[in-house]
Amino acid sequence: MNLLSHKPRSPEAAAIRDRIFNVLPAASYQMEKLFGLLDIDFSDRTSTACVECSVTPRLLLNREFTDEFCRDDGDLFLLILHELHHVILGHTRLFPRGNVIDNIAFDAVINSMLCRSVGHSVGTRLFTAANSWENFPGRLLRPPPGWPGPFWDSIAHLPADQKKVITLLYGPDDGTLTYHDIYEVLRGTLKVGENIDLTLLGNHDGEISDPPLLAEVLRRIVEGWPAPPLRISGRDQGEDAHEYFLKENRDPGTAFRKSFREVLRRCGIHSGRGPAVYRPKLVTADRVIETVLPDERDRRIPALRTITGASPLIYRSSVNEPRIRSSRVPVVHLYLDVSGSMNECLPYLSSVCREPFRRGELRIFAFSTVVSEAKGADLSRIPIRNTGGTDINCVLSHVTSIPPRRRPKVILLATDGYVGRPSAELLRSLGRIRTVAAVTHPSYDDDLRPWVSDIIHLPST
Repeated sequence: MNLLSHKPRSPEAAAIRDRIFNVLPAASYQMEKLFGLLDIDFSDRTSTACVECSVTPRLLLNREFTDEFCRDDGDLFLLILHELHHVILGHTRLFPRGNVIDNIAFDAVINSMLCRSVGHSVGTRLFTAANSWENFPGRLLRPPPGWPGPFWDSIAHLPADQKKVITLLYGPDDGTLTYHDIYEVLRGTLKVGENIDLTLLGNHDGEISDPPLLAEVLRRIVEGWPAPPLRISGRDQGEDAHEYFLKENRDPGTAFRKSFREVLRRCGIHSGRGPAVYRPKLVTADRVIETVLPDERDRRIPALRTITGASPLIYRSSVNEPRIRSSRVPVVHLYLDVSGSMNECLPYLSSVCREPFRRGELRIFAFSTVVSEAKGADLSRIPIRNTGGTDINCVLSHVTSIPPRRRPKVILLATDGYVGRPSAELLRSLGRIRTVAAVTHPSYDDDLRPWVSDIIHLPST
């Protein structure tokens, strides 16, 4: 079945389509494919726009809202892209019952991305008309007055935390913006359930969920979209690899620690009580010998010559010789997801992994879109490479590149589940390696279920 086959369109849907294709950037966003996938209709079920889960997915638009705020074709284009970004970024799967703080943070980031990517060509009137600059937190959902030019005078009177977030959203892009920055501002000023005067775009009531099939097809379509100008650490937002350190260990609580111990037990690790696995290893070591042959490396010679006035009869020397020593073999290879969406969980995972790593039961590899091995004793002090994105294929490539005789019997993934689709060829190359996944809360396992042997959902920290 061709998911992108053409379907008969209603006159209203055809009018929407024509308006969108009047906008210059529409072609680069492959809107023809999107409109082949989605039916478009007007409905009062949403106050702005939403994607309805049905046999044939529908993009629902509120006629009253579009008549007031989307008079220009560029405004309509922004509204549709905004709602599609909620599906693409998986917001309703991560937070199916998101509160007002979650929703404002998501909208703020999406609006900023769209202002930077298409705002220069289609304008930003939708955002500036829907929310006033004079109201907080509404000002986080729109560009500041003067943008894209200097806007420092507009934010000069604002509190320091609001200045920081607005600068991250609309100032020079340094790749450091995270959802956490916006949460911190909102948590200090808003209460869940509080009546707030602002306009959120898209579906935020948690009653209309994203169709999984639609999300998967959209994922394929957006591979051809222009790269986002604003990098937000997390899935699909990879950048150049940079040096990264895991945050200091935090106590994850009894439930989390107990659950992760169960993960290790299923992988064959029994808190140091199980039988250790050793392998003979050839090493070289210095051995001290005594000889009558002069050896100037003997550090006693200057002192003896000073005291006795003569060279010693016996010299101390050393020889480098090979020896066989037993080396402990790690039971499990742990691949630790270090993408931006894992920032909150990484300190807790670092804590529960510390002792098995120190005992040599775990060999830890950090992965984003690259794999970097953690070598040392203290996880929080080991530099690793991180691009901020996530791609499970880098893990599979790394495992399959290990010579067959040295491959682990078990690989453990610690991730939030948003790792993308694995390559069928790489999966075939895994052979009999057993795969276990420890998925953090809130969990998403659609990408893992088709190929991971055992999935364990960790509790909230």
